[in-house]
Amino acid sequence: MSDITLSAATRQNLLSLQDTAALLARTQTRLSTMKKVNSALDHPVNFFAAEGMTARARDLEGLLDGISNGIQAIKAADTGISRIQTLVDSAKSAAQRAQAVQNTASGSTATAAVVAAASGKSLLGSGTGAAPDGTHDYSAASAASTFTVADSFGKAATITLDRTRFGQGVRDITKVSASEVLAQINQQLGQAGGFATASLTNDGRLTFTSMAAGSDAKLTISGGGVTNTIDVGFGAGAITSVNAAGIDATDGSAKANVAGAAITALGTASNFDLTSGDASITVQFGTGITKTINLSRTADAALGVATLKAQDIATAINRQLDADTGISGKVVASYDNTSGTVSLRTTAAGGDQKLTVTSASASTKDIGFGIAADAAKARTGAGAGATAENGNNQRAALAQEFNKVLTEITQIAQDSRFQGVNLLYRSGSDPKENSLRMSFNEKDSSFLAIEGVKFDAAGLGLTQASGRFATNDEIKTAISQLTNASSNLRSQAATFGSNLTMVQNRQNFTNNMMNVLTVGANNLTQANHTEEVANQKALEVRNSFAVSALSLTTQAQQSLLQLLR
Repeated sequence: MSDITLSAATRQNLLSLQDTAALLARTQTRLSTMKKVNSALDHPVNFFAAEGMTARARDLEGLLDGISNGIQAIKAADTGISRIQTLVDSAKSAAQRAQAVQNTASGSTATAAVVAAASGKSLLGSGTGAAPDGTHDYSAASAASTFTVADSFGKAATITLDRTRFGQGVRDITKVSASEVLAQINQQLGQAGGFATASLTNDGRLTFTSMAAGSDAKLTISGGGVTNTIDVGFGAGAITSVNAAGIDATDGSAKANVAGAAITALGTASNFDLTSGDASITVQFGTGITKTINLSRTADAALGVATLKAQDIATAINRQLDADTGISGKVVASYDNTSGTVSLRTTAAGGDQKLTVTSASASTKDIGFGIAADAAKARTGAGAGATAENGNNQRAALAQEFNKVLTEITQIAQDSRFQGVNLLYRSGSDPKENSLRMSFNEKDSSFLAIEGVKFDAAGLGLTQASGRFATNDEIKTAISQLTNASSNLRSQAATFGSNLTMVQNRQNFTNNMMNVLTVGANNLTQANHTEEVANQKALEVRNSFAVSALSLTTQAQQSLLQLLR
């Protein structure tokens, strides 16, 4: 108990001032924090309820980051699918273009020159003087068959069939069979370079076929004479020449052709002068050795005149080509005396045929290919394959394009990742390798698991065109695979789209739920600003009144003190 005695009125005023000060302090705290519940002492129920709501809102806010990353991962996968679909369409276009390319040849290949004995001139029959058993007697010294087989490239073989030739390889020289005659002829043709072969028709007629094919391939059977006493199909005695030429291909193939520039002096003027100078050229067949054709009067006396024309130059070239066993029968020169051009071409057709003609380094006279090894005036020609070969080349190019697109599909799938999550590619077969799981509540009792796919080329069932699209079946298989891939891509795009909508809805829900919880917590603890301001004003007035009342109380006591003085 205090030793100081205060009046009841004074004590009451002091207590009133203390209460007012406490209320002012609480009001100022509420105004500064904007909360009417700042601790459990203020309102335990509301305080802990608000704390629970706030804590849950914070948990949901943490989940929003995972949801946001999940949305971006799905969008990355959807972008990848769109790009892959574009590439699938591109690959399908390449396959369809390959399917439209004709890869079957129409027409026929080039044929060789074929010379056959006349009808009725069978080695087995009486038309050639054969015995009833189809044999010929070569035992007499005068018994012989002689004739010449020649081609258009300067090759020739004089065939002689007599007892000397048959002596060692025939059992009975009086009965030489048709097969033994044939074997001896082919032996002599082979010794002459093998430019032609002999065979028998079904009715036993002797036939000669050139090794070369096309219109440049020609065969002539001629010769004979008094020594030709036994007819093998082309007559006895002097033989009337029999000729045949091959036929060029009609299957779309072409020969390699090189035409020189027109030279007026080689044309109608016919005054190309090689009495001096040199017009030599080099000829390269394919990628082989280069052959030099010496065109000067020193190399060929026939050229030493001043009235040469294109035909003379072509003839001189052919003489030297035919004399070279490596190129003979493979390249031939032709001419046009009107325009004054000299041309060279391969005798065979095909995409592997190539011919290059250049002026020789020693040349001083131009026959259409320049002089002094002028590379700028060199001419190169290339053949063309049959329609099937051309078609296959086009298909092969499209197959290469197709394979490149499939490689790009795999690369797009591998690059469609976001923050380490790739819903379009996995290296193994386990779906868990590239799955995405997103939690939607703080207890992880609500979630969405999205299973990834393997959408590289292999995963889509697309295989490389290893057969170069050579067959229609391979192309049909590729188109079928692409059709199935497109269907899978569309289906998965729809699935990802549905998942994206679900996740975005959940993102919106979570944001709204956080707002609800935050508002709920604020409703339990938030102060009414207007009310608290009014309370503060009222307490300030109340405090003023209390101070005034205390002052009045002390004035009465001061008056009593004055009386005692």
